[in-house]
Amino acid sequence: MLLRRRHIALLAGISLLGVGLCAQAVHSNVVVDSNPSVFAMLAGLNAAGYDTGVSAKNPIREAVRAQIAAHPSPAVTRLKAYYAVHHLPNRAQDLARYVTLALFLGNPPGLTLTITPEGLPPSAESVSDILPLLRDFWQQTDMDAVWQKIQPGYDAALQADAAQVRSTLTRVNAFFRIPQAYSPRQYFIFPDAMIAPGESDALNYEDNYYLVANLHLKSEMAQVRHTYLHFLLDPLIAQFPAAIDPVEQEILPLVANAPALHVQFKRNATLLYTECLVRAVEIELDPAAEAARDAEVQAAMGQGLVLTGLWYDQLTKFSTDPASFSEFYPQAAFALRIPDLAGKVKHLRFAPAPAVSVAAAAPEPIRAPSPMALAQKSFDQHDLATAAALAQTALRQPHQDHASAYYLLGKISALENHPQPAMTNFLLALQASSPGDHYLRTWANMYLARLYDAEKDRAHAVAHYKAALAVADTPASKALAEAGIKAPFLPPGRPH
Repeated sequence: MLLRRRHIALLAGISLLGVGLCAQAVHSNVVVDSNPSVFAMLAGLNAAGYDTGVSAKNPIREAVRAQIAAHPSPAVTRLKAYYAVHHLPNRAQDLARYVTLALFLGNPPGLTLTITPEGLPPSAESVSDILPLLRDFWQQTDMDAVWQKIQPGYDAALQADAAQVRSTLTRVNAFFRIPQAYSPRQYFIFPDAMIAPGESDALNYEDNYYLVANLHLKSEMAQVRHTYLHFLLDPLIAQFPAAIDPVEQEILPLVANAPALHVQFKRNATLLYTECLVRAVEIELDPAAEAARDAEVQAAMGQGLVLTGLWYDQLTKFSTDPASFSEFYPQAAFALRIPDLAGKVKHLRFAPAPAVSVAAAAPEPIRAPSPMALAQKSFDQHDLATAAALAQTALRQPHQDHASAYYLLGKISALENHPQPAMTNFLLALQASSPGDHYLRTWANMYLARLYDAEKDRAHAVAHYKAALAVADTPASKALAEAGIKAPFLPPGRPH
């Protein structure tokens, strides 16, 4: 049974790319929606023993769990065994693997991967063999009927929190004053009743960012905003990697022993730098007295986010600067006095680790990267020239993924405003792709459709939107293709 996607235009003032529902376009594209694949995974985990937050008394979660309990099945027994065997001591890491996997699945009951298994993040790949069990669970427990039954509750919850989501993200946009600019990037928020309050999973993949959080978003605003700040700031920071070099050389060794700092920030200067800027913005945006803000800055530095103070000072200057943040950032980034900070950090007393400690997760398996894996990494780092060269290398090797190489070259040409090479490469990607590569075939057609819309060739655009719809098997891509069939795509900011 086809599961209808209930796309809700929650964010007036936040453009919903391609849906035609934006009341006031800004520079970002935000979609808030229920996601049947995420629900399927989380419902399966609840059946298997994920009990975190059940005392919160969420009526929808209670009803789903009651339905599962009323239909004991072999699939539930196998799910419980699988979940127990694969359990990680770190609760957040344990949950995140499964939620990340769900973001790469088509709709139930098929729950097929939308990318190749080799393309999955290693953490998600480590639990991908749960999928046959999850498919059996969906069928044997009649979860299709459950999903349909709970939709009114999901819709009501999303509508109830719409104003606060809109207010939170609009305030961020107003603070940064980033000029209007078309971007195909999107931020997808998938609220779900089956995840515990306060638990979430955020992921960025290709151009897009994803957040899975509890259905009642009003209580998850801090994480919604935090991920949105990364969505806005990560690409800007990536344009100026030289600003981070002093951090890697002088700061990273000094925070290696900060007990409260997550290990990823101790190993990666870019992640540390970005998190410090994000934390400084959060402190600046929070309605608190100046003394309280200063205390928050000191607390962040004590945790090991030692650039927070420098960026907080820069944001104070930005508040009186007429420039947008994209204009302000380069000068501010290179004005940070990293050597002076290093001298202070040497004498900084770091805060102790949180009272509840967890065992470290096992290291992810390491593979020799393929040319396309390196090309994708370069693309993610906005090094388009290197990405294009590596994609061309992949095309010269007979056993590489030629469809993905052409697709990446098409995206690079589109970003560089070369529509004809972009079209050629997207068409070649379609020719080289397998019928089962739904993700590539969907988005190559979507890019082609939008490029034809830009040339006012509506007939060809509609043909490619229809081709995208025919193979799309995720809620977001179906909605975007359907919207493109109904009306030409207009980049945000253009008059209708």
